[in-house]
Amino acid sequence: MRGIQSRRFQSRPTDSGEHTAADDMSSHSCSQPTENLTVVVFGKKHDFKTTIGNIISDNKVTFGQKFNDFVLGHNNNVKITITPDFFDEKCLYPDQYIIDCMALSLPGPRMFILAIDSENSEQEEVMAQISKLQSIFRDDVTKHLAVITHNVEIYKSLSDLETRFKNIKLATASESLYSVCQNWCVGRKPFQYHYEHYSEAVITRRRKELENMGCSYSPVFHHVRGDVNGPSPSSSQNAETVAEEDMGAFVFNIILMGKAGTGKSACANTILTALKPRLATKQVFTSTLCSMPVTTKCEVVSFRKSKKEIRLVDTPDFFNTKLQNRQEHIEECKTYCRPGQCVVLLVIQVGRFTEGEVGILEKLEDTFGWNIRDSTIVLFTHGEDLKNSLGPFIHEQPDLQHIVEACGYRNQVFKNTSKDSQQVTELIKKIPNYKNIFSKSGAKCCLC
Repeated sequence: MRGIQSRRFQSRPTDSGEHTAADDMSSHSCSQPTENLTVVVFGKKHDFKTTIGNIISDNKVTFGQKFNDFVLGHNNNVKITITPDFFDEKCLYPDQYIIDCMALSLPGPRMFILAIDSENSEQEEVMAQISKLQSIFRDDVTKHLAVITHNVEIYKSLSDLETRFKNIKLATASESLYSVCQNWCVGRKPFQYHYEHYSEAVITRRRKELENMGCSYSPVFHHVRGDVNGPSPSSSQNAETVAEEDMGAFVFNIILMGKAGTGKSACANTILTALKPRLATKQVFTSTLCSMPVTTKCEVVSFRKSKKEIRLVDTPDFFNTKLQNRQEHIEECKTYCRPGQCVVLLVIQVGRFTEGEVGILEKLEDTFGWNIRDSTIVLFTHGEDLKNSLGPFIHEQPDLQHIVEACGYRNQVFKNTSKDSQQVTELIKKIPNYKNIFSKSGAKCCLC
């Protein structure tokens, strides 16, 4: 990258009469070290963000740990979270990125860095990025924000940012950047996240899930992308929900959705019994015959099969008017419900297709923001009640037939009272691209 060959940069221009980063550092007492430096790095170009991370850590951090497009690294002195491009207007998952950013750095970092590369350095664009950070994290985020530019020319072109935005820091990439950042943080408490846009309950639940995965980074995280460089160490695993092995680089979510009373929780128990009997020695997902919804929040069980992590997610009825904190539950479910990383089981009871289920597929797609139908299997429960084949039940109801057709005719009937695991095997084989998801190099599917 041009202008970053030697890493010998100035944190501020050193033309005669100008204030330098060295002046900043000398104005503080070096006998007052701060806590470990925790930094969240924003910006457009991944390479430049990584360069900033390397400079801050003096090239002593390996950024090999990945989570949902975040790249993480740490040593004894610094913990760095490199974010995906928060400023991309075409970003499909802006809310998920924000929630994960907060969960990975609770209760808040000591410092935010906005990395300005040479291709994205127009003043209006940079000001828009700062304003967006303010809209996400509060106006006073600038008290903890440093804008680090690629070179001195860009620094000079953006010099009036310090007057436009209160308390903001502006510097160029420098080999002394770690010391500069430490001195900026002297006497200043870490940033504290607020919960105006995303509730504390959603963020803390997300954090707890990450901690339960037992990875080595603190705050703890786990991998969900297929391009991660191998498994990470595991510690303090939950014996009820996690297998004995450490969490690897693969996660696949099986998500049950549908109206209350259709048997989602019973189906979750049936699947768990077939795939991981050791975890199903008791009824993990609460399931009762009741007129009121039993599942009122996302319930999650994670386990491993042949080095692949499977996450089973039971959800509340998102369209039940009596569901409290509906948006919180939706935002949490969005962290599991992502293209390529899940299958949605749309649960419908045989003989009981209701008016509330008309258009439910479109409602779910509007709620979660993507074509869920491409990854959905219609799962019919109470198969014991079928007097004939499933076909007549579907064709007699055009709205139900539309759902089945929209999902590529992928459907399965469950007899939840049956202990025959074959029905679960048949379900797994209907997951789009299941062979590539659950097998490796032509081996047998690990769930079949």
